[in-house]
Amino acid sequence: MDRRQFLKWGSFMTVTIATGGLTACGGGGDDDEPDTGNPENFNFVHGVASGDPKPDSVVVWTRVEGNNGKRPVVVRLQVSTQQDFPPQSLLVNEPLMARPEWDYTIRNKVTGLTAGTRYYYRFLLGNRPSTVGRTRTAAAAGTPLSQLRFAFVSCQDWNANHWAGMEELVQQDLDFIVHVGDYIYEAVPGGSRAGLVEDRHAALQLPNGTVLPDGSAYATTLDDYRYLYRSYRSDTRLQALHAAFPMIAIWDDHEFSDNCWQDRQTYDSDDDLTPRTARRRAASQAWFEYLPADVSLDTSNPSFQNIQIYRAFTFGNLATLLMTDERLYRADHVIPEESTGRAVGSLYFVPAATLAATEAQKISEAGNALTPVSMLGDAQRAWWQDRVGGANTTWKLWGNQLSLLRMQVDITKAVADLIARALVQANSALSSLQSAIASALESDLAAARAAGTYANLAYTALRNVLSQAGIDATAFDANIRPLIESQLPAIALLDRFILNADQWDGYNAERKNLMAFLKANGVRNVVALSGDIHGFFSGQVMDDYDAASPTPVMVDLVTAGLSSNTLLSSFRSIVDNDQAFAALRELVYSEVGGVLVNAFDNTLRAFNSWIRHADTNAEGYALVTLTPDKLSCTFHTLKSVSGGVAPALPATASTRVLEVAAGTADVNVL
Repeated sequence: MDRRQFLKWGSFMTVTIATGGLTACGGGGDDDEPDTGNPENFNFVHGVASGDPKPDSVVVWTRVEGNNGKRPVVVRLQVSTQQDFPPQSLLVNEPLMARPEWDYTIRNKVTGLTAGTRYYYRFLLGNRPSTVGRTRTAAAAGTPLSQLRFAFVSCQDWNANHWAGMEELVQQDLDFIVHVGDYIYEAVPGGSRAGLVEDRHAALQLPNGTVLPDGSAYATTLDDYRYLYRSYRSDTRLQALHAAFPMIAIWDDHEFSDNCWQDRQTYDSDDDLTPRTARRRAASQAWFEYLPADVSLDTSNPSFQNIQIYRAFTFGNLATLLMTDERLYRADHVIPEESTGRAVGSLYFVPAATLAATEAQKISEAGNALTPVSMLGDAQRAWWQDRVGGANTTWKLWGNQLSLLRMQVDITKAVADLIARALVQANSALSSLQSAIASALESDLAAARAAGTYANLAYTALRNVLSQAGIDATAFDANIRPLIESQLPAIALLDRFILNADQWDGYNAERKNLMAFLKANGVRNVVALSGDIHGFFSGQVMDDYDAASPTPVMVDLVTAGLSSNTLLSSFRSIVDNDQAFAALRELVYSEVGGVLVNAFDNTLRAFNSWIRHADTNAEGYALVTLTPDKLSCTFHTLKSVSGGVAPALPATASTRVLEVAAGTADVNVL
């Protein structure tokens, strides 16, 4: 490719004006366009899509597949307000180029549109049309709106569960879809997937890939990432969803690498010591090629930060939507995995005091700058503050990927409560003393933790309580002590832990900075739309979760994975397979008569009073109806895959409705 052609196609965004003319880089009609060969060799096999609706524009997308010796292919775009595209209704009827350099994808921004209007679009190869897509522009800023309806989704793993939720979403009457990340999963599992995923999703085989010790392989090259997007978009349900509504998408980690930061991967404890710039750039380019987002990619920039996907949208006077990138600019995890030798203690199950002290030290060493402990990065944080502070809409929505809610567990107290319950079950005469027993045992275990050992633990406080029930030293040593000690975890677990330091709990100083900004500037009606964690949550985001009396500032709504393993299953695997955590099993789940009982929801609620709803054992999606008076969100929990078959519609097993009243920073669970 010569320099002139590179400049012309480098940003890969054609622009058409709805009055008919073709402008900007990448259009047809130039005298130096190459011979395009025969479009009859190509077909539409990956559907159509639209995205990033603005009052006067929307981005439309398609891809053609075939073989003509790696030459471009002419594809005609038509846009109309009428679904049958009569000639006199065509607002756009222009030739575009599908180029092999961009995997024969087309991304075209249609401008000159009318605000708040439904449009239809299609592409043609000769006289062969693609599927018809429908889209809608946003209402102009300041326009009074009585309602917006949209869905937000996350975590659509090809290799887990099923995609029947997409079929349900297509049946809804929505203005747009918000995708908060994990559109693809970069790792392809090894071994059998029997019973874990619907059989219509065949096993994937990366063209290149890098094999991990467990037999799985992760995408490494541009060909790998393109292959994943092509595979995901081969599913007709995802195609139908894209064709039905414009999508506003942001990435999370799996579009590049699990638990990534900047251009660093974290499969091993020392992985992120090595930059993976080529891999990061490949992942970014494939996302850019396959998502209809109004962003630019600078292929001439050798940095891994050659793309900016954080951006803002306005819908009349009702809502501002900020979509942030919480991977490309974030600092390393506050406690690097290399320092712990594994993810536990760094990303997961991190002692809260250690995390806070390490973060404070990094801030101090940086002259009180947030840069070394930031998820957003300095420039994006300033942009966020400017946009949310200057928004003139009733609601400020934040497409945020990772939950802002504090999720902590005090293991000392939790274990004391478990053992107190076990003592009462063994001796019903102690039932009136259960609370006192738990408090006394918590005090004794705290003393053991301070000493660093259970050796010579006298259980002084507990003995005093039990003496009220006539249990003397002999009876204690013979009956009580053995029961207690059979349930004690490793001494190091007697602490308060942050469950997931990869999400906002691991970037607490910046979270406090953002909440302080909202509080100081009186910015109200801020609601985050989050995902990533594979469970449904809702609750209050506090100005400082560690304060004696924290103040709620905004609300976080977290959707479960649309098709993923659940959060409960992940923690269940830990307590079942890691002996160090086996004593905590009852905090996660139990089995009664062979039936799984989810204890994790109650455990989280017990130690996080700001959480209003928790469902850690669910896949699904969230539907939102927004009015000037309230935000109403319905969590749809899906039925599970059975025998390799997705459930028949309706795929929803249950729903939970949550409301956020305008002017409040709280969630009412109905």
